Amino acid sequence: MSDRGIVLVVDDEAGSRESIRDVLQATGYAVEAAATGAEGLERLREREFEAAVVDVKLPDVSGLDLLRAFRAQAPELEVVLVTGYASLPTAIEAIDGAAYAYLVKPFRMDHLLAILAKAIERRRLTRTLRESEARHRLITESIMDGVFLVDTEGRVVFANRRAEELSGYSEAELAGRSVLSLLTPESLARAEARLAATRAGEAVTPFFEAELVRKDGTQVWVEAHDTPIVRDGREVGRLGVVRDVSERRRAAAELARQRETIYQSEKLAAMGQLLAGVAHELNNPLSVVIGHAAILRSTADPSVAERAGKIAQAAERCARIVKNFLALARHRPLERQRVSLNQIVREAVELVAYQLRVGDVAVVLDLADDLPTLWADPHQLHQVVVNLISNAHHAMREAAGPRRLTLRTRAAAPRRVALEVADTGLGVADEHRTRLFEPFFTTKPPGEGTGLGLALCKGVVEEHHGHITLESASGQGAVFRIELPVEAADLPAPEPAPAETAAPIRGRRVLVVDDEPEIARMLADMLAGDGHQVETAADGFEALGRLDRAVYDVVLCDLRMPKLDGAGFYREIARRRPELLPRIVFVTGDTLTPESTRFLTRAGAPTVTKPLTPEDIHRVTQHVLRTA
Repeated sequence: MSDRGIVLVVDDEAGSRESIRDVLQATGYAVEAAATGAEGLERLREREFEAAVVDVKLPDVSGLDLLRAFRAQAPELEVVLVTGYASLPTAIEAIDGAAYAYLVKPFRMDHLLAILAKAIERRRLTRTLRESEARHRLITESIMDGVFLVDTEGRVVFANRRAEELSGYSEAELAGRSVLSLLTPESLARAEARLAATRAGEAVTPFFEAELVRKDGTQVWVEAHDTPIVRDGREVGRLGVVRDVSERRRAAAELARQRETIYQSEKLAAMGQLLAGVAHELNNPLSVVIGHAAILRSTADPSVAERAGKIAQAAERCARIVKNFLALARHRPLERQRVSLNQIVREAVELVAYQLRVGDVAVVLDLADDLPTLWADPHQLHQVVVNLISNAHHAMREAAGPRRLTLRTRAAAPRRVALEVADTGLGVADEHRTRLFEPFFTTKPPGEGTGLGLALCKGVVEEHHGHITLESASGQGAVFRIELPVEAADLPAPEPAPAETAAPIRGRRVLVVDDEPEIARMLADMLAGDGHQVETAADGFEALGRLDRAVYDVVLCDLRMPKLDGAGFYREIARRRPELLPRIVFVTGDTLTPESTRFLTRAGAPTVTKPLTPEDIHRVTQHVLRTA
């Protein structure tokens, strides 16, 4: 290809045609010639030309018609018309036909050369611009981001295909429309504030997120970046690039949820460790209180026995609360038995009846008579109902109207029972609902709530394979609804009543191993009350020494002790005196740490859990004495 260009000369006059060809070739052009319009069109189909010199008068077609045919076949071809019969109409028609120039014979060859040079230069510039535009459009249309070009008034001048997909509008529909009109009111306010800050010269972040309203009314989150288009020091528009970040926001929300779940799990794990330690420390003194109260009830005068009974009731209540906290922290399994949900509701209401009367709260019990029996932990469900009643009572303190607490039970579909606890308080604010069941979250003033009550309720209900929900409108009271499965298939057959004729075994030797002197002394008193001879040891090493010197029918051993704990003591007995293993009973206030659970499962030894009662000790010692 010639650097000067490739030119097609179409002229039926051979002398003129050859003269033009010779001059053009002499100055570096590549030239082909044709004598007719048809021949010229054939040449154009065979190769690409940059310019054409066409005589207006041709034997088969007029130069003007050929110009139009050339334009149809090669739109970028620059055409110079020449004629020996000049007329104003022909010149005007030539220009209207988009000829580059119109020359009248005879013309100077240097004039033709100058015109051809400019025509080819324009053709090359036009092609370069079109190719550049095509490349930019290809890039713009291929990227996965929406591109908006707006004028100084914010009206859309150009939008690529991705912008059409994001907005739901075609480019024609977007043209002339304010790009900010696509945003939600909240996002519009943020975008306008950002634009004002930018124009005031303030620093802003390069990206911002906004919510775009699509043509069909749906909304999509986008990340937007805009930059000014400046020419000659003046802003003439802005280029905006937007990216759909809906999936990213969903992923971020899911990640935040998972982090929150991990955080709550870690918080519960930390709370579980704390409560396990607290339970161990509380269960020891509670065992002393319950044990001595039981002893006082059986030995003292009636007035003291009555007071001892109240002490025992309160201590047992504290023990159940500790068990419930351990259940929340998953340190205690469910102790299932046949349960009447209506009975649990009545007992819970009775427990807090005084506080409700003082608070001027009317209680309505709407309990269905046809409820099936549950296979559940009565103590934990009792605590759930008490917590919900207490929360309702607190919620109604600020209520101006009548205070009414309604507890309703119903059979639910299928094989489920439902309990509703409704109050006439102020309801639950919308911003609190998502966090209501989180551990340690409370809306009560400091010092009036731990934030564990509803978390405990949720944990217990879900442990029973049920669920708890809240129905509330702010200012219109709250209704907590619990649904529990009946799970009748898991109900075991009732255990046969113990034989009344079997006389208790008395007068045996029992070794109590516990590092807490008060616990050891209390156990010794209980066992002595059953007629046994009792000795105590403060740890496993001391107990091993006593077993080397004497024979014991039962060994009650604490699981957690200094020096040598219960597990170490058991392993030493297995090594030295394996025949004594069936006589060992473990006493613990911390049965469900992973290590304790694994050990007790492997050992299979009888276990009693603190706080202890005389009935617990009597039952387990009699069992060992009869079976060991």
